[in-house]
Amino acid sequence: MLFAYIQLALSMALVGMNISIGKEIVSHLPVFLFSELRFLIAIAILLPLLFWRGEWKSSWSKEEGSVLFWQSFFGVFLFSICMLYGVQWTTATAAGIITSTVPACIALFSFWILKEKLQLNNILAIALSVGGISLITFTGGAQEQSLASMLGNLLVFLAVVSEALFTIFAKRLSGKITPFQMTAAINAISFVMFLPFAIWEAVRFDWGVIPAHIWWLLLYYAVTASVLSFFLWYNGVAKVEASKAGLFTGMMPISAALVAVLFLNEAFTWMHGVGMVLVLASIFVGTQRIRRTETRIEG
Repeated sequence: MLFAYIQLALSMALVGMNISIGKEIVSHLPVFLFSELRFLIAIAILLPLLFWRGEWKSSWSKEEGSVLFWQSFFGVFLFSICMLYGVQWTTATAAGIITSTVPACIALFSFWILKEKLQLNNILAIALSVGGISLITFTGGAQEQSLASMLGNLLVFLAVVSEALFTIFAKRLSGKITPFQMTAAINAISFVMFLPFAIWEAVRFDWGVIPAHIWWLLLYYAVTASVLSFFLWYNGVAKVEASKAGLFTGMMPISAALVAVLFLNEAFTWMHGVGMVLVLASIFVGTQRIRRTETRIEG
């Protein structure tokens, strides 16, 4: 069980770190071109792994294809666009904290779309998340944030909404497709989605201006964001209840803030700290009742 916890924590830590790394990459590479190169690298890694693991799938049902398309559209296409453009206008620290509201958004969409019952702790978690986002978005410590940074925060939150919808669609394929099959398929579909925009940017882009370290960051981002984080998360979730796994999303804002402060020289204000506490509290509160209920049933 401890090893599963380590896998979950490391997976979310990688996601958080990649917020800052993505901000650095898009300062040198256009968003669509960067995304296309990322998926190309991921596919080159995942397809041989599918053959090696004996999980190659040559035909897909209509339902599988439809759900995978919408997963890719919301969870990768819109998520990448909103997140990568968002971090150009806001800080990676603020973006990292805002993305940790994913569990609260999933709870809300589960109520609206899946008609699941919304418990009191879910409502409180959503309220805490909104409070945390408001502190981050409309205040900046001693100074009021600019309109551009507020727009950046809004785009990051739209990325959170897209990620939540990705999870809702993913529930329909649970148990039907293996994690490696789903990961490879989503990367392949996303590659096709970004291709026209990437070509348009590629023919107008001066490739000679890319520093050498950006290529290494791109390789790191592709391996960790599109391959390793999925592998660690799916393996951890297989051994831990979903309610407990959700607690580990709190590693996102922590790792994002640490990388942003240590490597991007971003300021970390006390308002960021309060916002982080509120968001982490929303994650804790949103899972507590579920965990206690499960304990009573098992006992």
